[in-house]
Amino acid sequence: MKPATRLAALVLVLALAFSMAACASAEVKIATKADLDGKVIGTQLGTTGDTIANEQVKAKSVESFKLFVDAVQSLKQKKVDAVIMDRFTAEVFTKQNTDLEIVDVGFDAEEYAIAVDKGNSELLAKVNEVLSEMKANGALEASVNAHADEAGSLPDLNAGAAGGKLVMGTSAGFPPFEYLDDKNQVVGVDVDIMAAVAKKLDMELVVENMDFDGLIPALNGGKIVAIAAGMTVTEERKVNVDFSETYFDASQVVVVRKAQ
Repeated sequence: MKPATRLAALVLVLALAFSMAACASAEVKIATKADLDGKVIGTQLGTTGDTIANEQVKAKSVESFKLFVDAVQSLKQKKVDAVIMDRFTAEVFTKQNTDLEIVDVGFDAEEYAIAVDKGNSELLAKVNEVLSEMKANGALEASVNAHADEAGSLPDLNAGAAGGKLVMGTSAGFPPFEYLDDKNQVVGVDVDIMAAVAKKLDMELVVENMDFDGLIPALNGGKIVAIAAGMTVTEERKVNVDFSETYFDASQVVVVRKAQ
């Protein structure tokens, strides 16, 4: 190769390397819903955020994870550009990860409720009774506050109760509603609610931790009798489950890396 040719090739290689480095270091800027178009979006499989990413956003691709913590880790590693999740849970993760921040792009408001199998009116009535009491006496607010920093405790599960076992399904990766404590026990607001329901029924609460997208099939298949998992009420889900009265107002937000 002639010297001039070698020099030109070297300049081209350096230019490409500089261009690639610049692209890798460039931070993704997201301020509006439209800014999500063409981006790689992380979600938790089966959640409302997952539905939004696939149906309302023109994403380059959607990476659906079993747990939000895995989606957050992927964001930190720059494998995804943003994660769509519920605001309260986003606040927990951004408090733990100061290099991340929340962007509210104006997704619709939503509400959480407990789900039971279609036609299980007796259990549904008891859940609604407990929710009404917990709202009125401040127990629900106290539970939310207690679990805000993933520092809550396991409630009395009424072990050995005469009425048998009440089996609830949840997905412990959604603080403060359900998460694992330092003893690997599932705790959170939803466990507190269902523990109160179990006591009302003189039953022992059993908590089954599973993937979020497997909860409704487990309920319909009789493996669990209730879903308490920060589940958003939607018309699509109403086809397969009956929902209690709502107990928490929520919204979806976007979590992104802070600009460096």
